[in-house]
Amino acid sequence: MGTLKTEIYGLCKDTTAEFPGWEFSAGKFKNSSLNHTELIVDPGLSFDRGFAHLQPNIALNNKRAIKLSKKLLGEAIPTATVSFQVIAHLLTAMPEPIRLSCLVCDDKAQYMATVRQSNRFSEKVLEDLDERSIDLKNAPTVLAAMLRDGISFIERYYQLVNEESLLGNLPAKYTTRNEIPYDEMERQKGVMMCLVHILLGDFDFVNHYRSEDFKTVFPKRMGELDKIVVALPDLKRRYAETGLVI
Repeated sequence: MGTLKTEIYGLCKDTTAEFPGWEFSAGKFKNSSLNHTELIVDPGLSFDRGFAHLQPNIALNNKRAIKLSKKLLGEAIPTATVSFQVIAHLLTAMPEPIRLSCLVCDDKAQYMATVRQSNRFSEKVLEDLDERSIDLKNAPTVLAAMLRDGISFIERYYQLVNEESLLGNLPAKYTTRNEIPYDEMERQKGVMMCLVHILLGDFDFVNHYRSEDFKTVFPKRMGELDKIVVALPDLKRRYAETGLVI
């Protein structure tokens, strides 16, 4: 497992040579060229005996939003995050069968033979597994395609020209695959959107969001929202004095 992880991490680092401004560190592709926000394409790598599981997502970490979430909630919440599984229909570089998930095998033929010999899976499951599995030698092409798709999505759906444009146009508007719920205002993402509104000087949105008038698919994280509401007077004062909350 360690050897395969080392090899794949090495391939990830090699991949960034094709993409100026991007580096691979701590298991993720990162771009820190913007002074206000870090861009991330996370391969979602996990490792088991003889293979690595690839389940990518993209994330944006605005520095002020991260700082505010740490201050009010005690943790760093991503400013935006989207799984490739949700937007697979919008991607073009990665081969379609592996956009949802991909197994990178040290030796695919041996891996598939072992799975077949177990007699635990139907032929349909085996066919699907074969489609979404690749040999390690094919990983560089797939990793480059994954990073290309992630960058393309970020550039298309987020306004990166400056911080105000980025924050003011959140959440990103995109369609989801197979009627998966659009969740940009759900759960922790909804909490972050309240923080984004506060950064922009809108102190009313959090109360509107936590009210019954604002409908969500999943239950709201009222404990975190209450912490934000308690902090509103101090945040308003700071904004009135400096034009910033943090």
